[in-house]
Amino acid sequence: MAGAGFNAMGQEPVRPGEGDVAEAAAPANGVIVYPISFFAEYRPSVASDLTSRIPGFTYKGGDDVRGFGGAAGNVLIDGERPSSKAVSLDETLKRLPVSQIDRVELIRGGAPGVDMQGYAVLANIIRKQGAASTFALEYAQKTYSDHVPGVLPRLEGSTQIGGLKLSGAMTARVEKQQAESGSGYFVRRSGGPKGPIVAEGPFHANIEQRTYAANGSAEYGAFRLNIGGQRDEFPRTERAELVNPLGVRNTEQTVNDLNQDKAEIGADYQRPLGYGMTGRFVGLYTYKDSDLTSVSTGRGAIQQSTKKAEGSESILRGTVRGLYRSMTLEAGGEIAINRLDVASSLKTGGAPVFLPSANVQVAEDRGEVFANVATKLTPRLTLDAGLRIERSTITQSGDVSKEKTLQFAKPRFTLAYELTPSSQLRMRVERTIGQLNFEDFAASGDLSNGAQNVGNSNLEPEQAWESELAWEQRFWVKGALVLTATHSAVSQVSDVIPIVAGGTVFDAPGNLGKGTKDELVANLNVPFDPLGWKGLLLRLNWTWRTTEVKDPSTGRDRPFSLLNPWEGQVFLTQDLPALKSSVTVNTMPMGNRPRQFRSNEYRADRNLPYLNMSWLWRPRPNLQLQLQYENTLARERLRERLIYAGGRATGVVATAERRSAEMTPFVLFRVRRTY
Repeated sequence: MAGAGFNAMGQEPVRPGEGDVAEAAAPANGVIVYPISFFAEYRPSVASDLTSRIPGFTYKGGDDVRGFGGAAGNVLIDGERPSSKAVSLDETLKRLPVSQIDRVELIRGGAPGVDMQGYAVLANIIRKQGAASTFALEYAQKTYSDHVPGVLPRLEGSTQIGGLKLSGAMTARVEKQQAESGSGYFVRRSGGPKGPIVAEGPFHANIEQRTYAANGSAEYGAFRLNIGGQRDEFPRTERAELVNPLGVRNTEQTVNDLNQDKAEIGADYQRPLGYGMTGRFVGLYTYKDSDLTSVSTGRGAIQQSTKKAEGSESILRGTVRGLYRSMTLEAGGEIAINRLDVASSLKTGGAPVFLPSANVQVAEDRGEVFANVATKLTPRLTLDAGLRIERSTITQSGDVSKEKTLQFAKPRFTLAYELTPSSQLRMRVERTIGQLNFEDFAASGDLSNGAQNVGNSNLEPEQAWESELAWEQRFWVKGALVLTATHSAVSQVSDVIPIVAGGTVFDAPGNLGKGTKDELVANLNVPFDPLGWKGLLLRLNWTWRTTEVKDPSTGRDRPFSLLNPWEGQVFLTQDLPALKSSVTVNTMPMGNRPRQFRSNEYRADRNLPYLNMSWLWRPRPNLQLQLQYENTLARERLRERLIYAGGRATGVVATAERRSAEMTPFVLFRVRRTY
């Protein structure tokens, strides 16, 4: 366990409130300990309430990738990550009540006995021993002006019977997807954005979500078991009621029906192996399937696109970790078996349309070995380094028969240096390897986006050498500023490429060659208590990004597709302890402006700011009420398309489309009762 690793050094970091936090904690072992009393004024209910209040920490839930090692988030529980992928880290934290938590440890740059999971900073939640049983009921309702109310009930509980610990949750979510729904206007022009209008009229989008999930865990000594299942339904309707210059009316409509199921069972076992070493073994089995039907009318002949995908993943992972003086050594291996069966179709006017790689079965047998070392080179300098070697064989059958073997070495080297007791400098050099999306091997279509991709059997994973430098400055106990600059030299950039089949040009997922990506990230926590405004806290997360790659259609440099040039979030919270309340004003992610570059089309989306106001009242420790007014500015979402004659390389725009949808504000009410 991580806690034992820290104590092995014989040094206990001073806790906030017991002196100058950074000055006492940083020289000891790079770990700052926040006792649960540090969060008391916020009156938190579950573990996820704590992670949003840790100075200088930005929560990351992990990636949805194959394998166990690469899917980790940046929060540990008792020094280990949960043995689950289908059950999200966020869900695991939501079902862990604060009454069962002793403290939170912020690990910066590495610490003895801890696998940093590739992150520079981790939060480690340490539970109490012998915690009492707790149960909670939660009900939330979203009230819209243009839709039936959304409901979000939740039941969770945890108990201990002798040495057996049980916890679980059941949730439902039946609501309107406000972020993408709304009403606005659609305009289609000939020859470009300033050309004559071909058709125009009102536009409406209605997207719903219905999710039903259950998950649970059991622990007995060193053995842990996780199980979970989830059903998602996403009905979607988009409609434009158009009229042309001659007064002829026409309705263009797309109806999507997407259903997804997933289930998982996972277990891990940890035991001492002697000589100061500990072994951990993880087993996981995950099953997923999805079914998408998309029907488009009003744009000529009726089009119908279908895609069915069914897959599974089996993982077996073993690690051995040991602590020798101030050095942590870890080694292990992982075996993963993945299977996916995809069947796609497209009909126009009832007649089938040929799609390359419409029906594909993909199998992957993957193995990985790894070794990590973490140590203090000097009292101020910490090293965390590792090497992973991955080898996989991917076999495709069906419309395409192909087999390829991929092998990559993924070194990582991180240094953390304490400039002062309150300031740290971190440096990272790492080779990252992306994962192939097996569904990209098969054709897919989403007619609501007017896009149809064919499959590409020649995909290569995106690769990059990343160099990163971060500076962290802590101040005023609760304040922190972290600036991170990252340069990525990318090869095999994953994007969209043109493919010619049967004399027709199709778009397909593909590789563009070499490119670059540069990012500057700022994370700021400013408590206003020292300035005389007690209880006011400003949190800001901001990213600036530039990318460059050569376009396969035009031969000119352009940005990567679907990456925003900037994005950010701002939270302003006023805690009112006397009223047992807190008020928060926050923006949802700003700068959401993804761009797509296809063979005959350029598309740009733009979302205006999304502002929320929330009041949280905890009249008793076991009762919490929340009232939230969301999307107060009635955010507008815009989509612009330029469709070229003869492809984008000609520069001749045949049609330009612009559509908007304004999302109406809504009210959320939530009540949570703990027993």
